[in-house]
Amino acid sequence: MMRADAVLEHLPTLYREGVVVGAFAGTWGVQLDGLDEAGVSVQRAHWFDSTPDLDEAVALAALLDIAPEPFHAGLGEFRAWVHAMVRARLQLGAVTREALRVLVADYAEGFQQAAGIRTVARIDAWSPDARGPQLVDNPTRVQDARLPDSGGWEPLAHLAVDNRGLDPAEWAVVLRGTGPAPEHSPLVVNRTTGHAVLFRGTLALGQRLTIAPSAADRSLLRADLDGHDVTDRLMVWTGLTAGGDGPGEPAAQLTAGALARGQNDLWFLPLATYDAPGLGRYLLAMADDTLSQARFDTTAFDRSLFAQPALVSARVAWVEAQPATLEVRLHAATLTSPPGETEDAVLARGRLEAGLDAAVDRTSGAGIGADVVLRAFTERQPGEAHLVGVWPRTFRAAGPTGADSLPDAGATFDVTDFDDSVLS
Repeated sequence: MMRADAVLEHLPTLYREGVVVGAFAGTWGVQLDGLDEAGVSVQRAHWFDSTPDLDEAVALAALLDIAPEPFHAGLGEFRAWVHAMVRARLQLGAVTREALRVLVADYAEGFQQAAGIRTVARIDAWSPDARGPQLVDNPTRVQDARLPDSGGWEPLAHLAVDNRGLDPAEWAVVLRGTGPAPEHSPLVVNRTTGHAVLFRGTLALGQRLTIAPSAADRSLLRADLDGHDVTDRLMVWTGLTAGGDGPGEPAAQLTAGALARGQNDLWFLPLATYDAPGLGRYLLAMADDTLSQARFDTTAFDRSLFAQPALVSARVAWVEAQPATLEVRLHAATLTSPPGETEDAVLARGRLEAGLDAAVDRTSGAGIGADVVLRAFTERQPGEAHLVGVWPRTFRAAGPTGADSLPDAGATFDVTDFDDSVLS
């Protein structure tokens, strides 16, 4: 009855004590008190940080073209989203490194308070290394391609690999024996750059040959055959010549090659080398780009060789820098929450990552790909185990049918019978 008292205070003292006047003032006071309460509700609805109604908050945020997202589970999470977006966009310019830091820090802090979890520490500055929060421009990605997509790599076949990164990329190749017979002296050539590497040895079924830049010196190659170092059996050409005048002089060092930007034409063939087995499989002279395996009604007769089966498959891997891309990396190895709310905390962590990813993507600038990674605790235990055979083995034998006696082999005096001899 605050308003009723205020009405009575405007009357002369003689009339304030009357019952009729008091009832009249009380009637108007109740109405005025209700009007005050309605005014306070309207006032709160127009204060973004005070309104208890999500719909009212959404209406206020719409003035800034900010809408709720599917990953917002309530008013608190939406409020943290709006505050972070407004500060980054309107106060700090959105696309700068500092604006992105403030965006990530504010949203992560506000979201975690609203959701009652703690997984990302306060971000006061970007770290230059992986020990802290990072903003990485043009992050690298490990890419790989199987050559060919299925089956084996036939001799003289040209296959394409696409390096979509900003720069030429170091690459490695893994050759695996897949055929019933071994492959001999495999040569892999990048016809785009002229770099070629040859292994002077044999690759049997199930064996795996890895040729990659050495960890000790990335400019040099190292070869590994099923865990054994076979680098001494490599040969490298930095400018291989195809055709009868090739392959040219090998390089003095086992120089690592690089995939050029864009399409790279990779060429495979077994090439004969001195003191290496493989007669009947490898080529005794360097082929040119027009030579191929014979295909009926497809290849030229004088530029074809009898078809040979594919005995190896290959997988090529390289590291490329992604153009027009940035990545935010945050440590999130732990997750704390109130007792009994572990499942909800895990779901909230997923919403936090989705929200950070969307916020950075929409603030980083037009045409820029963005990603936020919450780094969980991980352990890697790489192994070298791979399939080299299937047991039990089945052995099959085949031979000529006919008489169970030695075939005629020639005539030797006083050794072979006359009826079983052929004049030689």
